[in-house]
Amino acid sequence: MPAPVSIQKYESSPDSLQKAVELCHGFKNLKPSDRVVIKPNLVAWDDQFPIAPFGVYTTTRLVEDLIICLKDFGCSDITIGEGSVVIKKGIGTAEAFAGLGYTALEKKYGVRLVDFNKSNSKIFTYQGDRELLIAEEAVACDFFIDFPVLKTHGQTKVSLGMKNLKGCLKQKSKRQCHNPESGLEFSFSHVAEFVKPALTIIDGIYALEKGALHFGKAYRKDLIIASTDILAADLAGAKLMGYDGSDIAHFQYYAERTGKSFDLGDYEIKGEKIDDHIQPLKWDWTWTEDNTGPGIFAKLGVTGVALPKYDDTLCSGCSPIANMSNILALSAFKGKPLPKVEILNGKKMQARPGYDKTVLLGNCIIRANKDNPNINQAVKVKGCPPAENDVVEAMKAAGLDVNILAYHGYMKQQAEKYQDKEGYDPALFTA
Repeated sequence: MPAPVSIQKYESSPDSLQKAVELCHGFKNLKPSDRVVIKPNLVAWDDQFPIAPFGVYTTTRLVEDLIICLKDFGCSDITIGEGSVVIKKGIGTAEAFAGLGYTALEKKYGVRLVDFNKSNSKIFTYQGDRELLIAEEAVACDFFIDFPVLKTHGQTKVSLGMKNLKGCLKQKSKRQCHNPESGLEFSFSHVAEFVKPALTIIDGIYALEKGALHFGKAYRKDLIIASTDILAADLAGAKLMGYDGSDIAHFQYYAERTGKSFDLGDYEIKGEKIDDHIQPLKWDWTWTEDNTGPGIFAKLGVTGVALPKYDDTLCSGCSPIANMSNILALSAFKGKPLPKVEILNGKKMQARPGYDKTVLLGNCIIRANKDNPNINQAVKVKGCPPAENDVVEAMKAAGLDVNILAYHGYMKQQAEKYQDKEGYDPALFTA
């Protein structure tokens, strides 16, 4: 008999979360003496242009509610673990913990905070000899609680429980998941089989369209989804955003290996009726027909420069750099054709003929094009990820008169986009 899924309206703390857990029998295998690990989604931190938290981060208020529920159950050994992406040198999990109130939770409830990026790791293999290095705390605990956010994603359509477990990986393995051979979704879909979450709770107070970092659009939903079966929870979360199990490749990979159904109709839904809360959300960004830049390039008449669409080999660390190059290219446009420059990222893009210069953003794409005969002149930007200033200088060296202030203005706008708007409550991300 498949595990049930609960869908509960968020109305008050901690009662709403407690009800969601009870409806799905979430603590049925929990013992007060268990070592509990909670894995929220604290994807990355930006100290210069703060990421608007709504739909991006697991709501701090709900994490505190979960701690209260666990404490009431008798649990005292509680760890919160995450391995945030380092998009700027020296800014990572510790800063996310501090900025979102987790250090206050540590002092208030005596929980431990662990940076999975700095943990010891255990090696697990998949697809024969491929390795995943997983933080020791994630696999050595007695009761692992996966606590993602309800969001769509530009590479994987949805980012829910399975995708959230990618944060348990060491940096080397996170990058390895983006390998062009087996692919992102096939790779990270294995993590759930090694971590084995006992409970998955999806934070749907906000739902994020076209996540994850600064650039998505959040909607207030006030929902909590929970199940002891990670696939069941993810299927329900996906459906709430307009996606069936057959739409999501990593659901199918996981289901095929575990023998589970990726048809939500095979699972019992408790609480709210799912059809009452479905809100289709887009996951993809439009690109020009000739794959030379974001859709706005065609609208504005930008020609000459080419920025092919990102693919699933683009790591989270480099994704802000890819977006920055789009904005910088726009800043150089003055109504006339731009220099014939192609700008590549990720691990597998290949330079096309017809461009005077090719800008290669990052070590991986430099390696992928080291013998490409289509490149007339390569402008290499080393780094993993490259530094912002190096990207700017490279684009200038390629003949693009870019303006970094245009990018900074755009980022400031993204950081402030929900200010003073009804329903977007910053207090939900404090403790």
